[in-house]
Amino acid sequence: MLPQPDEIIYDRRRKRLMVQVMPGGKVVLKVPLGTSRRQISNFLEQHSGWITQKKAHMARVSPPAQAHRFVEGELLWLAGRQYPLHLADKGPKALVFKKGQGFFLASSEQKNGAERLKAYYREYTRRAVTAIAERYANKWGLQLKSIRITGAKKRWGSCSQQNSLNFSLRLAMVPPEALEYVVVHELAHTRHHDHSRVFWTYLGQMLPGYETQRSWLKQNGLKLPDF
Repeated sequence: MLPQPDEIIYDRRRKRLMVQVMPGGKVVLKVPLGTSRRQISNFLEQHSGWITQKKAHMARVSPPAQAHRFVEGELLWLAGRQYPLHLADKGPKALVFKKGQGFFLASSEQKNGAERLKAYYREYTRRAVTAIAERYANKWGLQLKSIRITGAKKRWGSCSQQNSLNFSLRLAMVPPEALEYVVVHELAHTRHHDHSRVFWTYLGQMLPGYETQRSWLKQNGLKLPDF
């Protein structure tokens, strides 16, 4: 019996059929406008084994957490842990983190909470990523052109052909070891611009045991909240 999609999205801009299995096991099929039922059936038949396997796996993956509301006592992620948010009658407009106490935000800035949190994450990620990249680049004799922090939701990082590195500000939420893995992974791409066996061997030399952090990101990345 062919696996059936829970949702079919027709898109006039799409040129090929694509299937996605979402957290919770929902199967979404994206197809070009005008695709026939026979074409859809053939596509599902060709990918039935992958869909069945992926659906079983994603059924065990929790959907993404709810977006933040920025209310008193709400827990915010930082470096793999959660800390309470405190609203203050007076204080700076920027979101502030105090070790052992949590996050602080002026009550008047509650409506701007998402932007304040993004700004904090962006700067935190910039400092952490730069320190790690410089340390490993010096150790392994690697050259990188620039480092940029983005708001990417689906990619932790990327490396251009010119060795410019991009990292998502969402890395501020993950444990330091997982953040280090992403940085070293992208830095390794400055030597090998692919995911060949040679690349993974080189990455293993740079960061032995990287598989543990790679697995953590796959299992937990989707559970982290949106802004």
